[in-house]
Amino acid sequence: MQPGRSKAVPPRSQTDKAYEPVMLLMRARLLHQNGQLDEARSAYKKVLKKAPDNFGALHFYALAEYQSGNIEPAIRSLKRALLIEPNSAQAHSDMSILMLTAGRFAEAIASSDKAIALDPNLALAHANRGLALAALGRYEEAVASYDKAIELVPDRTDSWNDRGNALHKLGRYQDALASYDKAIEIDPLNDAAFMNRASTFKELKEFDLALASYDRALSIGKRPVEAGIFRAETLLAMRNVKDAMATCTAVLKVEPNSVPSLTLLGNCMAALGDAETAIKLHSRALELAPHYEAAISSQIFAMDFSAGSTIEMQQAARKNWWTKVGAPIYRACAVPPTNDRDPDRRLVVGYVSADFRAHSAAFSFRPVLTHHDKQNFEVVCYSGVVIPDDTTSSFMAVADKWRDSSQWPDDRLADAIRQDKVDILVDLSGHSGGNRLRVFARKLAPVQISAWGHATGTGLPVIDYLLGDPVAIPVEDRHFYAETIYDLPSIVIIEPTPDQWRSQELPFDRNGYLTYGSLNRISKMSDEAIAVWAQLLVTVPTARLILKDHQIDDPSVRQTLLDKFRTRGIAVDRITLLGSSSRQDHLETLRQVDLCLDPFPQAGGVSTWEALHMGVPVVSRLGTTVPSRVGCAVLAAAGLPDFIATEDTRYIEIASKPDLERLRSIRRGLRDFILQRCGPVAYTRAVEDAYRTMWKRWCATPFDEAKDRALRRGR
Repeated sequence: MQPGRSKAVPPRSQTDKAYEPVMLLMRARLLHQNGQLDEARSAYKKVLKKAPDNFGALHFYALAEYQSGNIEPAIRSLKRALLIEPNSAQAHSDMSILMLTAGRFAEAIASSDKAIALDPNLALAHANRGLALAALGRYEEAVASYDKAIELVPDRTDSWNDRGNALHKLGRYQDALASYDKAIEIDPLNDAAFMNRASTFKELKEFDLALASYDRALSIGKRPVEAGIFRAETLLAMRNVKDAMATCTAVLKVEPNSVPSLTLLGNCMAALGDAETAIKLHSRALELAPHYEAAISSQIFAMDFSAGSTIEMQQAARKNWWTKVGAPIYRACAVPPTNDRDPDRRLVVGYVSADFRAHSAAFSFRPVLTHHDKQNFEVVCYSGVVIPDDTTSSFMAVADKWRDSSQWPDDRLADAIRQDKVDILVDLSGHSGGNRLRVFARKLAPVQISAWGHATGTGLPVIDYLLGDPVAIPVEDRHFYAETIYDLPSIVIIEPTPDQWRSQELPFDRNGYLTYGSLNRISKMSDEAIAVWAQLLVTVPTARLILKDHQIDDPSVRQTLLDKFRTRGIAVDRITLLGSSSRQDHLETLRQVDLCLDPFPQAGGVSTWEALHMGVPVVSRLGTTVPSRVGCAVLAAAGLPDFIATEDTRYIEIASKPDLERLRSIRRGLRDFILQRCGPVAYTRAVEDAYRTMWKRWCATPFDEAKDRALRRGR
């Protein structure tokens, strides 16, 4: 009988068992390198099941989890790896990347520092350190780290690109452009460098160059949606609404649910005066992304132009910003103030604005800053102005302290406000562009106020007061506001216009016909207002109408305006459209105007005061919201209540049958009357009285722990 073969499997040697994790790890690495992340993660787990302390498996598994978007498991695994090999410079450098992704920037710097200490020539560790420093607003240090990374690896595109971003934040725009150019020289297909270069050109107001860079990024084709969105933003800044709309539409064909594109398209419609369509587009964006801040703010702004938006709806939209954006910031950052509760001491007042420049808002608050009593008030300006001008210099001259916060992240601005020991912090922007409401959400000062720049309410319960007046904000509406309303002689004033810009001659006396005018933003000229103006021109068939706004430079806007009048039976030769000009030329246009027409539902504030200072009365229609009442509030403050209409027929009656002798008298004497009632000195004293009253209230009121708990719950 022949012996048979044994069917038993021979036992593996200890060498085979030890070698098995190595083979599994090699297989996992191949899967990882091929981009098969799910399979690679499973393979790494098999390695770790057999060899729990395998450094390579723990390290690479962490990277696979990170690449899969699972940041916390990645951090846990890499921490385990570093317990096994604490001297791995590469692992510490990779940890800095994970910490950057997790938003743990201080830990990212610490990890980079450990990597550099172990291997000073590890370029990526220096680059990661730069990213973390930049995220913390430490841009000078970030540039130094990028410089070291570039010294070690001169042809790494990302280091040049990131260096450019830090230089941009420092306001060193030419140096930033040079860095982006170097990145593009190394990699001509680096679309991120082209987009960043475009952003710098846009900041410098060199829009044509910005547009060319965005177009190049689009032609590369890596990120058509992102590049298209930035391109549309630039076109809108160039006042080219038609092409901005076309770009948004093109992006939406690629990505129909692009929230930024829907928001921008809404902004385009708002620029054309179609607030209702704008609101619908913003609402669609918010359906897709309820926390998208740009859409929330854009909708707030559009609602101010909408005839269908009530005061309750407008303030509810502002409350939505608080709920979605502000309340989480308060919970994370607010601490009780520790300011000295002396009710009579000199107060530190901080003003926060991106409009300390040649901007209509600046003309409303510069009189107050200029005429402050410096014995009782120290003035600190936190400026978001990117490109200073002569107006900026005038603000710098009257401020006790000037802080250029244009490139500061919120943390740095908040630290500066605390270090300056600000007692009263004043928001001058509301929800308009360049606002720092995220900083106000931290409740940094004992008293916080919103005023002048966009004084329609913020919705932030941590802003204590809104400066207003009884006409702009009637007592019966005040319960809708998050802030307490404090009445001044007028919700807004402006500094007097130069006397030599005025003319005491009534244009009617040389023309023989009435000339109406509206020097307001096109976005305020709603279809409802244009319909009333057209009816007025029918009622007064010899009259002419002058419309002036920088947006009229856009041919599509001009054509849209003319078409609106033509379809209502008005010959377009009766309409004069004027675009951008110097402020002097802008206001001297009023020499040609007998009577100004306030748009609605959003009326003019600064523009109404400008007309009155130039001796030209304004017909305004009283609405139900702050934006629709501010023109009437100004007229009441100036002693011209007879130019206020409560409905369309009265508006037309006032405008069509003016008392010419009264118009002549107003042109000659109104300016002096205004200065007596609402002159800058008297108005500033009223503001300072308000500040002192608010301060004394705070001094007499202990910290409200119940309110703090409610705010932390988002109420």
